[in-house]
Amino acid sequence: MIVSFFIELLHTIWNFIKHIIVGILNFGDHIVNFFKNPNRLRTLKHDSDIMATTIKENLGNGNYNLVNCLFDKSTEQVVEMETNAQGIEASGIDEQTRSAFGDKDMIVLK
Repeated sequence: MIVSFFIELLHTIWNFIKHIIVGILNFGDHIVNFFKNPNRLRTLKHDSDIMATTIKENLGNGNYNLVNCLFDKSTEQVVEMETNAQGIEASGIDEQTRSAFGDKDMIVLK
């Protein structure tokens, strides 16, 4: 299943990417703004195989790990991990983030 693949990807790349620690993860501030970067937007616009995705892991203690990244569907690789991937450790998520994910562990931003 593709979601399992992305959860495994989250674990694989977590230690290799820059991550920040926040109290409450805010959908607009921490997820959408990451993808508003002009270089990321340009990459997304010019290659239809690349998608903007966020993967969420509920750690069971109320905390969450999230990874924002550009993912190339054709190569099944994160695009330029050093600049186009970010990990977030959060002690909670806001209602907009909760609503965006619903019961899923991954969302694709369009």
